[in-house]
Amino acid sequence: MEVFAIGIRDGIYGNVVVFMTPPLSVAQLQALIDAFLNTYSAYKNGGIAQKGPFNIAKEALMEAFDTLAAYVDGVALGDANIILLAGFVPTKGNISQSNPPSQPQQVTITREVPGTFVTECAVVEGADSYGGLLTAELLPPGTGINANGQIVDTDNGVAGPAAPAMTGTLRFIADFNKARKKTFSGLQIGATYYMYYWAVNAAGVSILSEPVSKKVLEA
Repeated sequence: MEVFAIGIRDGIYGNVVVFMTPPLSVAQLQALIDAFLNTYSAYKNGGIAQKGPFNIAKEALMEAFDTLAAYVDGVALGDANIILLAGFVPTKGNISQSNPPSQPQQVTITREVPGTFVTECAVVEGADSYGGLLTAELLPPGTGINANGQIVDTDNGVAGPAAPAMTGTLRFIADFNKARKKTFSGLQIGATYYMYYWAVNAAGVSILSEPVSKKVLEA
């Protein structure tokens, strides 16, 4: 609690350009921190008789945290960097839960060993997880992803590419692992593949990213 309180004090009152009008002064917050520390020491050394004053001081400090957290939320407007700057830990709030994520950007493909690609995209604000689709050819125009996370081809009504056979030429690999970084192996040497990403949160699914392609080389 002491480390957390000091982090909030230094984060908010040490960045006055960002946090210009906090609802408590630094002196008021420091007084609450001191009261908490003093009554905790008395409770720890003096026993049960000191528990009442400690609980009162703890409750007052927690109320101050709640007040400051509400203020920081109003300043940050969902920006995790500003919330971290204030000493608080950002959580999944209303922004990520009320709007689907935006289209993934900056998709990259790198080669680890022959026949294997490692892909990644930039962090999408508000995303809880990421899906990826590596295809042997570009998806036809009109192909998209719906709110259920399903690939849909609106040109011919097919609800997604057919499942690939266990043997034969690779058509596509769909990766539903939640991580941004994905690994695709068993790729055909000399073939060119196209990578698409989508992002997901509780509110829905993003549109597919623009495709990025790469040829599989022998070495």
